[in-house]
Amino acid sequence: MGQAMGGGASQGAAATERPRLREGAVGLWGDFIAAVTNVAPSAAVALTLGSIIAVSGLATPLIIVIVGAAMLFIALAYHRLNLWQPTPAAQVMWIARAVMPILGFAAGILLILESTVSNIANISLIGPYLLGIFSSSLASNTVLGYFASLAAMALVCAVAIIGIRAAINLQQYILWIEYGIMFIFGVLVYAADFSGHVGTTVPSLSWFSPTASPTGLSGLVSGIVIAVFMFGGWEAAVYLGEEQKSAHRDPGRAAIVCVIFCTVWFIFLIWGVQGLASSKDLIANSGNLLAFSAAIVLPHPWDTFVSLAVISSLIAVVQSQLNAWSRIAFGMAREGVIPRAFARLTKAQTPWVGLVVAAAIPMILFIFYLANSAIAAVLVAVTSTAGYLYAVLYIIVALVCVWYYRRTLGDSTSQLFYAGILPLVGAAFLVFIVIDGLIAAPANIQIPTVIFILVGIPAAFIARAVTKSDFWSTKPIAAAPGEGKAK
Repeated sequence: MGQAMGGGASQGAAATERPRLREGAVGLWGDFIAAVTNVAPSAAVALTLGSIIAVSGLATPLIIVIVGAAMLFIALAYHRLNLWQPTPAAQVMWIARAVMPILGFAAGILLILESTVSNIANISLIGPYLLGIFSSSLASNTVLGYFASLAAMALVCAVAIIGIRAAINLQQYILWIEYGIMFIFGVLVYAADFSGHVGTTVPSLSWFSPTASPTGLSGLVSGIVIAVFMFGGWEAAVYLGEEQKSAHRDPGRAAIVCVIFCTVWFIFLIWGVQGLASSKDLIANSGNLLAFSAAIVLPHPWDTFVSLAVISSLIAVVQSQLNAWSRIAFGMAREGVIPRAFARLTKAQTPWVGLVVAAAIPMILFIFYLANSAIAAVLVAVTSTAGYLYAVLYIIVALVCVWYYRRTLGDSTSQLFYAGILPLVGAAFLVFIVIDGLIAAPANIQIPTVIFILVGIPAAFIARAVTKSDFWSTKPIAAAPGEGKAK
């Protein structure tokens, strides 16, 4: 298939043949695995809970419920749009066909940037965390840390190139290890909380109240901004739409199930962990709160198993981000709007060029991060934009869903709610959070966030000028009455 992109024996055949990913390779369970591993709930709690407590006090469980509800409303929009058109470049094609190609291309650039900055943060943590299991002094060795991260990246990239089934299988094995460890850890945490272990507090229902935030509404909003990043990534299954056994149905359903699962899992871990120590101690150990918590309820070396679960979570999310990046690039290349090299496939119908590039960029930038403190500060600020980028993409997709299905909203009450009211509510909520969060954010986060959000527009005009693709002449369409029924 990849050779057809390069010309082949028949120019006519090359002009009409479109490379396709491997159909029927992933089912609903595989979709769910892809979605959950892209969220990486255990790593997300380990790395962000302390930051949320610092700005919102013990109101984190309330924040999780609020953000989980907003994400669920947005997931309904993804499900509805995937019912219409499952495609690797999901948001790109939805926006291009429902609104305009320029905005669809811009969304694709934003997706690629979001995936890249997220993986810079993810891969930079794997080496130090892995080495830290053996020795705290090894964890601070930047050279060893880099090569440990490089080995992990090479492994997950190689598996992803083998094929999507191999990638999902690896993620599945990691998932069982991670959640097996974390469930046992969670049970031990609650046992300590309710048995009166020294320094612990019984988890309180008051933590689901705004009064648990010592700084009131402003603190809640700040915590919500961080929690949006914590949830980010549940839409990963839609990028596998062309590789599905049930392409129209399963990716959207997996997104919905993933959001519900992550909401419950976050509350399960957070409600218990907040009872283990004072807020001051939890904040002081925010670098890896779960490792600190594990040391309270487990003797050494058993406590290191929790760090192993966090590392497993990070490895799985790195691979999931590679898959997302490569599928988006594949879909755009197939439309002829970015270099066609990204549409080249292996015999297993895997977009190997996108996987290699997506893996190489974070590792190259990681070298500069380690070599220069000024560059490191810039990259830290850049990776801090990920939560805002996720939120902006979710807002856009929710609004596109309402716009595309606008003629069908009167078909039924369920269509009105699931394709109209609830996505609008989710989008409005995230608009408020993004605006309020950016106003309060420092300039080194504001500037790259705004640049990343807007850079796709001029890039789209440049791409339209230099590429000859039918993509740019796409006319906006809308669902006709009766077409909005869920499958």
